[in-house]
Amino acid sequence: MTTQKAVPAIAVAVNTAAFHNGFVEGLTSEYCRVRLNCPVTEDGIVEIIRNLCEIAQEGWLKEELLRHDAGLLAGWLSRQAQEGRA
Repeated sequence: MTTQKAVPAIAVAVNTAAFHNGFVEGLTSEYCRVRLNCPVTEDGIVEIIRNLCEIAQEGWLKEELLRHDAGLLAGWLSRQAQEGRA
């Protein structure tokens, strides 16, 4: 008899290289400028958003970085969902 377990999953349609690159970094945690440990925590999510806000306040937030970090967050959440399957 086979037992099945429902696990969370995240599906994201990727449209740009910046989002894709961020997603891969979040998924693998390689070459990432921020520390992304699992499990995902509220503080970790807030840190990424706070970093983006600070960059925006300084006038340095560009569309590419915004998409990259959105991908980073999505990849990080996906990694946790995948680890939950193990």
